[in-house]
Amino acid sequence: MHRLLVASGKGGVGTSVVAALTALSAAEREQRVLLVDASESGGTQHHLFGVRPANSLWMLADPRSFPEDTLIALDDNLTLVAGGMSGAAVTPTTDHERRAALTRLAHVYENYDIVVFDGGSRLDTISAIAELADPSLVLVTSADRLALAANYALVKSVRAKRSETAISVLANRHGEALAEEACEFLVGACSHFLGRTIDVAGAIPDDPCLQAAVGAGMTVRDALDGSPAAETMRGVLSRLIPLRSTAPRPTAMTVPPSFSRRWS
Repeated sequence: MHRLLVASGKGGVGTSVVAALTALSAAEREQRVLLVDASESGGTQHHLFGVRPANSLWMLADPRSFPEDTLIALDDNLTLVAGGMSGAAVTPTTDHERRAALTRLAHVYENYDIVVFDGGSRLDTISAIAELADPSLVLVTSADRLALAANYALVKSVRAKRSETAISVLANRHGEALAEEACEFLVGACSHFLGRTIDVAGAIPDDPCLQAAVGAGMTVRDALDGSPAAETMRGVLSRLIPLRSTAPRPTAMTVPPSFSRRWS
């Protein structure tokens, strides 16, 4: 069973759409997928899939709740756990409540081939998922320096608490050249200053039609036809989790010498 945590050090870079596309790509491969929205405020995934959840992840902070009550079957291969404050859920006020909910949800993981977490950009949520679920971390970044610096800081935080976590970087909404430059920047910084090798998962191109369709109220599933972002995500997933691979994580990429020279 594979676990992927899609997250970023900076909000607004598209972690929710990337997580949704990842889950849909895996479900297309006939794998059983659990998509977990770990947002502690409004939650995005149920809007992207056009459902109205009666419960959410954070209701599981109550020991009287059951993880099965949070599961929303989107189709035969894809199940959603909504985030935010749907139903009886309240925003966690302590790290203990946050971890209690995630620990209780873990009882259903064994029913799935892939668990995809939409971790957003909240550090305490990302840290709790990374420590409790032991996922591979997929960092979503844009090319602006603030996003790169925030993701560098996130790698540093994760490395300090769980040094063996497999980490990949994915540039979102950029052309190939700019995406490659952004990823090289982050890979080089992590290698030089942290001694931490990270993989490059790839780059998702800007997809105005997908964004417009979702913005107009269409579900992300209905907006996939002809979407370059969705097609690219299928390729990214095949690198992160090869279909016939039994390895639980992607192999970390060795940083080319040119990256190291950039930071010398």
